[in-house]
Amino acid sequence: MVFNIRAIQVKRMNYGDSLDYIKNLENNGDEIIVLPEKFITETVDEAGLYKIIDNLNIDNTVILGSLSYMDRYLYNRSFLINNKKIIGFQDKINLYNIEKNRYKNGDTVKIFNVNGIRIGILICYDLDFPLYPRILFNNKCDVIINPSLINRKFHDEWHLYVELRSLENRIPVISVNSISDDFRGDSIISIPYKYENGVKLKNYTEEYKDICVPVNDDYKEQRNIRLSEEIPVNKINFQEL
Repeated sequence: MVFNIRAIQVKRMNYGDSLDYIKNLENNGDEIIVLPEKFITETVDEAGLYKIIDNLNIDNTVILGSLSYMDRYLYNRSFLINNKKIIGFQDKINLYNIEKNRYKNGDTVKIFNVNGIRIGILICYDLDFPLYPRILFNNKCDVIINPSLINRKFHDEWHLYVELRSLENRIPVISVNSISDDFRGDSIISIPYKYENGVKLKNYTEEYKDICVPVNDDYKEQRNIRLSEEIPVNKINFQEL
């Protein structure tokens, strides 16, 4: 199985401009199109979301980065759209810094099965915590999508997190950032591959351009080996001496 992923690095925009932008998205043979975290600067409600979906002119799988979404409470929420239908959503679990004063956090890690591809979405800061990628790994996730909004001062650390999560879980990780001035793109896709008796990473980065990458399932063998080798946490005892 091979699927193409396009990480779209865009400037943050207001809601009206986002409708025009979404309308002009093109199908370049990509099965999965990913936008950055909070790429729309305004709060979006259900009516606004469906207007965005109505403006899509493609039937690809589109991950709408994340939105400041009002659903009784305000969530930092990522929607997965396929054939212009909502497959599901993932809420950001670990809210970063002052987000805690505005948003309600999620409490569930999900896998979305689209055309045989098992997709996990971890929004920005959620990737920093090993537990959430591990839950996806243990449930045979095929790819982790990480819509992000990372200040340019922290790009080295951000890339390190992406690479570590990909390597330790043997899963491709696609992390997409905004190219607005404070963030400056620099998105990264990390894909594990077998190398002799071990595993290496292929990393793809661009400062301002989109990143278009074909992903095959060669990594699955290594993921399954790692799954079979790992001793479950509940089998490990703890002592404090």
